[in-house]
Amino acid sequence: MSSEVIHDAHGIPHIRADSLEELAFAQGHEMATARAGQLELERLRSEGRTAAHLGRAGLEWDRFSRRAGIDDLAQRGYDAVDDETRDFLVAFTDGINVAFRDRRWMPWTPLGVFLVQQLQFGAYPSKLWRHRVSTTLGPAGVRALSVEPPTVAGSNAYALTGDRTSTGLPLVAGDPHRVFEAPNVYLQTHLACPDFDVVGFCFPGVPGIQHFGHAGSVAWGLTNAMADYQDLYAEQLEVRDGRLVALGPDGWEPVEVREEFLDNLDDEPEPVEIVVTERGPIVFESEALSLRTASWALGDLGFGALLPLLRSQTVADVESALEHWVEPVNNWVIADSVGVVRHRVAGRVPQRDLANRFGIVPASDGRHAWSGWVDDLPVVDPGDDGRVVTANERTTPAYDAISSHFAESWRADRIGTRLDAEESWSAERAIEPLTDVRQLGGDALLAAVAALTDLSPEAADLQRTLGSWDLAMAVDSAGAAAFNDVRERIVLAVSAHPALAGLTDATVYGEMYVPWLWLPGRVGQSLTKLLAHGEGIGIDLPALVRAAVEESAAATPRPWGERHGFGPLTGLAQFGLDDDVVPVAGEPLPGDAECVAAMGWLAGTDTSVRGPVARYVWDLADRDHSRWAVPLGASGIPGDPHQVDQFEAWRDGTLLQVTTDWDTLRKEHS
Repeated sequence: MSSEVIHDAHGIPHIRADSLEELAFAQGHEMATARAGQLELERLRSEGRTAAHLGRAGLEWDRFSRRAGIDDLAQRGYDAVDDETRDFLVAFTDGINVAFRDRRWMPWTPLGVFLVQQLQFGAYPSKLWRHRVSTTLGPAGVRALSVEPPTVAGSNAYALTGDRTSTGLPLVAGDPHRVFEAPNVYLQTHLACPDFDVVGFCFPGVPGIQHFGHAGSVAWGLTNAMADYQDLYAEQLEVRDGRLVALGPDGWEPVEVREEFLDNLDDEPEPVEIVVTERGPIVFESEALSLRTASWALGDLGFGALLPLLRSQTVADVESALEHWVEPVNNWVIADSVGVVRHRVAGRVPQRDLANRFGIVPASDGRHAWSGWVDDLPVVDPGDDGRVVTANERTTPAYDAISSHFAESWRADRIGTRLDAEESWSAERAIEPLTDVRQLGGDALLAAVAALTDLSPEAADLQRTLGSWDLAMAVDSAGAAAFNDVRERIVLAVSAHPALAGLTDATVYGEMYVPWLWLPGRVGQSLTKLLAHGEGIGIDLPALVRAAVEESAAATPRPWGERHGFGPLTGLAQFGLDDDVVPVAGEPLPGDAECVAAMGWLAGTDTSVRGPVARYVWDLADRDHSRWAVPLGASGIPGDPHQVDQFEAWRDGTLLQVTTDWDTLRKEHS
């Protein structure tokens, strides 16, 4: 095969080949070499076979994976793509299998790996939370407690037109937010063949470059559009005439039932019953809840977009490629060297009753059936300010067609304010608005503190400290330390309040859903709403604020940097198993969940487990003036020089310069 792989000074692979298939083979082989453990774990997750290697710790995931039909849907998605894309996938998995010296990866395995990363990134886990809140506390609880997905504290992206840049051509910049993983969930790569030459980020185990890329004359990035394309249905099941049936809108319907076995390293194989209704697969043990998703309904995971994306040369080309996109539904920010800039939502959102967005709905009621797809997805062009910005917010009223739950506009507004403070931006400085650490969601709490009277002298001093604080969540800020200490005491007090006793069990749907149901996390996300509506659920927030201020004043708050350390989860740690400590774990992180630099915060811990898993700036004037960084490094091998060598550039926003010129790369390599 005629191909070459050059690793630059940071170990990032630059891969060139004489044909598309040779390039795919080389990319697969390179991934399997640099990220072997990560790829194998993701494959096992997609197949529902982690327990065969991890023992009991993998059983819960494997039950879900089999019930949700991840591998089955991956095969359906593979069958749905065109012949060229299938050949692309075959060549990619051949490269992986040659590196592993056996046939572990099937041509559809990359689709399953992609689905593993996306399935719980949608709305359905938060519908479980909203259902619990509404059934436990009623409408007053929904007013007082946030029911938005945790992804509202997340990604940012923007693009500037040429009249707002130092070169006269557009810039695209962004930082996708997810759980910090080690190795990182995004892998930097550069791919070139006679058809294209593209640099960007890909998911390990998935060929090409998906979410963030620069093809020379066009570049793109994205944020989650917060669209609702997943529904949970309460199924009524009965055995009739010896067969299991489900009550659908038109009466009793046959369901698919089969038994599979989960291999278990610690014990005998465990049977798991797979039940699939007309809505979709039943994914829970405790309740007969079926999950319907856009990809399940279509039998399509959107991989028909991969090659058209790589071949794109203009904004129009990217938009055409995205006609194949299914999920997750994203805000795509696109710009080209002709000067076109556009923000477009792409993906598939079903048309159905509005109530489907707000919790679990009855499968037997025809009002909740899907009736088609939303055709007119939001499109935003730059205004007189020469920019488009997206930060998971409801950018325009057109977003009402895709969801009812969005991030507050705080981050988008702050990015816009930072951008408009200067007439012209360069690629070197374009990441600065995305590293902004101003606390954007603390106004209600700070106002509640300021309103307190008759405080002790020590508490009055703390009140003055917070009143004069510049709102910067800097690691060494005394104001940030005081703010967090007061905030945390309130969150923990509210979480322990008898009024919320019915919400304390975060494992009601299993350990896997604790991140969505953990009460302190949800209370922390809801402080602004609680301060306004807590009385409606029997919680005296002013009294709790007073107590928190007095208690904090009597203590010595630890520095924000000590309370907010980098907390990447290794593959084994995600299953609750011990693993090697990542060298930079615990390093202080600036920012907070309610900053543009949305480094997640968890009450009662010293760890930030969520934040920007990549940072990038794409320069349309000269691709090699672009910049990028990931939280760790290019290598997934512990102890490798490139395991964590990008951490400081990522954290501090200095970023690394992108190099795509092959002569320069060869000189560096030699």
